[in-house]
Amino acid sequence: MTAAEPIELYVYYRVHTDQVEDALAAFEQSRADEPVRLLQRRDHDPVFQTWMEIYDRRLTDPVGTERRIAATLGAYAQGPRHREAFIALAGTGKGP
Repeated sequence: MTAAEPIELYVYYRVHTDQVEDALAAFEQSRADEPVRLLQRRDHDPVFQTWMEIYDRRLTDPVGTERRIAATLGAYAQGPRHREAFIALAGTGKGP
């Protein structure tokens, strides 16, 4: 691994269903048009949603961007935010 290798950052956590609308608005504001995707786990939990933030590897500072979003979304996360960072081992590395 070299410093030049882009990381792929994934963060997942749970949000109470009563806070989804406010948390989504906070996410959109804190990502500030950066290429960060937000996914929801496809399950049928009536109390919590599991969300996954995916940080585009083309971000120049994915860790800094994640810290900014975490500072805002931490108020909505039920339990810890799980942060996973990966680097590519194989593949073309093209596309988002």
